[in-house]
Amino acid sequence: MNTLTKENHGNVSETVEGKDQKLTTRVYSPNVDVLETEEAILFFIEMPGVDQSSVDISIEKDQLILEGKFVPVEESRGQVRLAEYKEGNYYRKFTIGKAIHSDKATGKMKNGILELTIPKMEPKKTKIEIQK
Repeated sequence: MNTLTKENHGNVSETVEGKDQKLTTRVYSPNVDVLETEEAILFFIEMPGVDQSSVDISIEKDQLILEGKFVPVEESRGQVRLAEYKEGNYYRKFTIGKAIHSDKATGKMKNGILELTIPKMEPKKTKIEIQK
């Protein structure tokens, strides 16, 4: 895809220094599918277990930044034998190489997939008159 540059794909850990201790937080890089139509750029982002209230999407200039936080459910359902779900943050950043209407972008979360639609801006045509 020529109109999009992905950055930082891969899971990393982030160390945060607190007042008395260092905390290591997992930062997940979610899988993303990107489609482009004549009218919009569509993102499908895997964010299983992430509540939509903890998702933050921002577009600044040509940078799309996706962030979220996963906190596992802490209800007692039995004795833990294997626990692979861990608390962590989601983070992904893209550079969009097209003119877009960031103020008209929409998003919805369904079955752990965040669907983001960013309308493309029509290229503005300007005719320049040559003076005599």
